[in-house]
Amino acid sequence: MKKPIGQLLKEAGYITEEHIKFALVEQQATGERLGEVLVRLGLVTDFEIARVLGEQNWLPFIDLSNITPEKKALLKVPNKFAREALVLPFKLDEKGVLHVAIADPFDRRTIEALLRHAQSKVELYVAPKSQIQKTVEHFYYFLQHPPREEIAALLEKLKRNPTLNFDVDQLFQNLMIEAIKLNATDIHFVPYEKTFRVYYRVDGLLELAFVFPATVHGRLINAVKVRANMDIAEQRLPQDGKMRFIFLGDEFDLRISTVRGLFGENLVIRLLPVKASIKHLTTLGFDQEEVKALEELFTKPHGMVLVTGPTGSGKTTTLYAALRLIDAIKKNVMTAEDPVEYHFPLIRQTQINEDIGYTFAAAIRHFLRQDPDVILVGEIRDEDTAQMAVRAALTGHLLLSTLHTNDAISAIERLRDLNVTDSLLAGSLLGVTAQRLLRRICPDCMEEYHPPTDLLKKYGLPEDGIYFRGKGCDNCHGKGYRGRIAITEILILSEDLKENMAKGLPATEIKKQALSRGMKTLWDSAKKRILAGETTLEEAIRVLG
Repeated sequence: MKKPIGQLLKEAGYITEEHIKFALVEQQATGERLGEVLVRLGLVTDFEIARVLGEQNWLPFIDLSNITPEKKALLKVPNKFAREALVLPFKLDEKGVLHVAIADPFDRRTIEALLRHAQSKVELYVAPKSQIQKTVEHFYYFLQHPPREEIAALLEKLKRNPTLNFDVDQLFQNLMIEAIKLNATDIHFVPYEKTFRVYYRVDGLLELAFVFPATVHGRLINAVKVRANMDIAEQRLPQDGKMRFIFLGDEFDLRISTVRGLFGENLVIRLLPVKASIKHLTTLGFDQEEVKALEELFTKPHGMVLVTGPTGSGKTTTLYAALRLIDAIKKNVMTAEDPVEYHFPLIRQTQINEDIGYTFAAAIRHFLRQDPDVILVGEIRDEDTAQMAVRAALTGHLLLSTLHTNDAISAIERLRDLNVTDSLLAGSLLGVTAQRLLRRICPDCMEEYHPPTDLLKKYGLPEDGIYFRGKGCDNCHGKGYRGRIAITEILILSEDLKENMAKGLPATEIKKQALSRGMKTLWDSAKKRILAGETTLEEAIRVLG
């Protein structure tokens, strides 16, 4: 018997009965489906809806974010039908079976029509509606307008004539589209004496994408600077700019930075999706023990919880997943961000603007007059913010924020450097989690192997363990990895640890005590992932050293 979507989501632990009642009231005003209301309010994501629908239909759930559909699979289903029916053919295996992602597994008419179009056996998967829409739009577009091929064609012309007059806006458009296709987070434009190189950062690593004649550099840099309202006449001093890029309905905020090098301006573009999906803590790759510890921290009524790690380690994603644990219907949740990366309809989000004096510290100061229950601050980066964060945590509020430190324990020394006294630190800090992202082994080319024995001994891994790696295939572009998983180190401050912190005990001693009480390090978390066949020892060494 088909269960209502609200009941399925409740049984899976994604929402409560209170959430359903709240959404039903909204539904009366808008006439939407209950699932649509829940997604709009940010109470669930369409990822979670797809998961529960798949489970009810005994169909596997698939995350399309790291899937590159095969051309031969796409050609089996007409573009118009795929868009209208929300189906994505992504693989045609050696047995002739077409693997297809579908948004609504209850839609028998769509499935019957799919079988008629495919003219072959079909294996169904359930995927989020928004993912299918985006992937269908993107990859059928790439069939007709392959950006890499168009750039390669321009390169051939430039090889024959480096001073060729070409459409620089079209080149920028193609470079951006290729970055989106690869799920790149950053694009680097780097000039050298004779050439101009373009790199993409994919899964945390820089990859050389294209090399142009040096003559292209100035024209492309100026085109970007004009779009970002930057001064094209100023090439000596660093500049920052921003712009919006739209591709087939998907919007990206581009944060642009230039710095003068030996051969001209280096330019870096950070891509930030405007409508990023807020994930549930259980879907971020943490194991069950880690999820339980994080849930304990993030659901405290008051105090300060910090997430640490370098840029690009998923700190903001974790913080927003934490907000999903908080009852935003009954609590006033306020955020100060730079920039706002996720849109969460039930919370009060604000954007930092230092030009007018709206800093993180100023935001906390004003929030305290807004009757908040929970305050999220994008980053504690100066003494004023640290002092205000501690004040908020000590006056009955839950304060969530990030710090740039290498591990959890280093957050204590960092806050001491920002002149937070030991007594205030002990009274406000509940816990710290440090995290990193490791590349996940590609599931399509996974093979068993044995790492070097000396490395296994050095890092305390069993010599008789079973280990895997990716040998490289078309789906992972020959890298052997596809997507990333999170590892974490969680420091929960017990009363005796707080007492020792108040006495000024060095962070190294506090760490020893925490380890003796069972705290797991980043390496402990990484070893679990290695032994589970999710990543490799070499990848852990690359990230953690």
